[in-house]
Amino acid sequence: MMKYCYDGSFEGYLTVIFKAYRVIEDLEEISVRDEKISVFNDQIFVSGEEDLAKRVTDSIIKTFGYRFYMDFYKLFLSCKSGKDLVGAKVLKKMYRDRNYILSANADAAAFRNIVKNVGREAHSYKGLIRFDLYNGVLIAKIEPKNNILTILSPHFERRLTNEKFIICDVNRNIAIVYSQGQSNLVEFKNADFKFEDEYKELWKTFYNSISIGERENESLRISNMPKRYWKMLHEFGN
Repeated sequence: MMKYCYDGSFEGYLTVIFKAYRVIEDLEEISVRDEKISVFNDQIFVSGEEDLAKRVTDSIIKTFGYRFYMDFYKLFLSCKSGKDLVGAKVLKKMYRDRNYILSANADAAAFRNIVKNVGREAHSYKGLIRFDLYNGVLIAKIEPKNNILTILSPHFERRLTNEKFIICDVNRNIAIVYSQGQSNLVEFKNADFKFEDEYKELWKTFYNSISIGERENESLRISNMPKRYWKMLHEFGN
């Protein structure tokens, strides 16, 4: 059984699929390369190759449509262990039967569940993000389970067209930086910004003004918004 690893990029993942396509059914693992693992292990390392990745991308979109391509990308963004191998197996089987993705097969079901999980988390953050104003730039911190920045950012780019904003994923030390109609994904070393407090207070004031104490329901609040999100919400602050 063979094991493939790649550089962690989507381009790298697509390159693995291209190079390992004939033996995908026989693969034991596809994973991101771990620099701590000895170079003498049995993994085959693949670096991303733009031309090969583009061929896979073009083929997926042409054969299955852009919507499925985005689902495939969401699977790549997932934190779920084993998702890379699931995606590769599902893709190859779909070239034989495009309705395979709708089947009850374990890989197809796992693919759908992973995509749904990533999509739900990204959707949740659309309403949960709170921006702080810092030197004229709107800045927000998030701690998502999945790597959702690139599918989350377009939502705010459409709504904050004339603003400058940064959304930081502090779990991965990456951020989306948006300005003048362009966005870029960048890495950072320190997300410990010293925000101005006025914007936080505005949110707290707004929240308190619409809150009806007699109708507060702590159990319902937790059900609708898990506590792991609360520390990002200024209205829940002290």
